[in-house]
Amino acid sequence: MTAATAARLDRIIDGLVASYLASNGAAAVSKKVSFGAAPEAHDTLIRAYLLDKLSEASAQAQRRVEIERQGPLLSVRVTLEPASTTAAPTKSEPAPTPHRPVTIPTSAGPFEYTPPIDLHRDTVSAQEASSRLSRTGQSTSRTIAHERRKESKLLALKVANGFRFPTFQFDPRGGIHPLVERANMRLGAFNDPWGTLSWWFEDNDILDDMSPVAALAAGALDERLLDAALDDLTAGM
Repeated sequence: MTAATAARLDRIIDGLVASYLASNGAAAVSKKVSFGAAPEAHDTLIRAYLLDKLSEASAQAQRRVEIERQGPLLSVRVTLEPASTTAAPTKSEPAPTPHRPVTIPTSAGPFEYTPPIDLHRDTVSAQEASSRLSRTGQSTSRTIAHERRKESKLLALKVANGFRFPTFQFDPRGGIHPLVERANMRLGAFNDPWGTLSWWFEDNDILDDMSPVAALAAGALDERLLDAALDDLTAGM
């Protein structure tokens, strides 16, 4: 969990506790916040962090933290309610399964990296990617996807003996989303695919602590913001 995520959680807690205290502890208060795309391994960390902080802030209230997911997108609902209120029973949730780490060869030697997406569930094969990129929406060739990969327009990840193409890159109207293509080319996705993937899924200060992929999914990303986020990355190098 990043420092930016922890700071955002602290702000949520401060606002929630202030509202609860304003009611003199007589009313339940709840807040739901979207964190955009985040690894499932973060679920347990975020839940534990919130419960611990809420316990420190308001020992007399009952506390609930509910994790909701839609694919890689994470939302959290936090609730404070009077201690006399009987909380509704909730079914236990299975512990999230972290994504499997992969070993990436680098100039400094092998590096173990845990990707922010499921490398099979959240990606498609070269053939399916080519079908999505073809004019007819049907293709039995892998050529189109690999051409875009070599141009850095389409991010592809080497998995086992083949390539997998993350699905967030495709425009629902067809083809590669123009903003994705723009960012991938500036990031050099062909030469640094794993670094490009990480950039898409990391919280970004320029985007109000949303990840670029979450901002894209929410329709909150445009060329100006994208370029500002990429310029900020370049400035820090």
